[in-house]
Amino acid sequence: MSKSMRFKTPVIDDVLSSNVDAMLQERLLDLFEYAMRSVAVTLARAAQFETSDFANTAVGGCDGFTLAIRQIFPGKRDAWLGVFESGKQQLEVIGHLE
Repeated sequence: MSKSMRFKTPVIDDVLSSNVDAMLQERLLDLFEYAMRSVAVTLARAAQFETSDFANTAVGGCDGFTLAIRQIFPGKRDAWLGVFESGKQQLEVIGHLE
């Protein structure tokens, strides 16, 4: 029996950062992992969020970003591409659930 997508472990495979410092990047990666697990349990192939949609983003300095997340392989819910953007700051993330 396979594990529910919500309980699979998120793994970050690759990150491309532009004008995002290391501390902010870590917080954004945590949000990506949460979003990846949350969207994977639905039938959605793509989703878009404002970081203000998540609790405590203002405290972590993540407020003001958008996150667009989509399946890398359409119809497969285990590999995802996410892009955070805010002004000149951008963070692209590839991850999967195992």
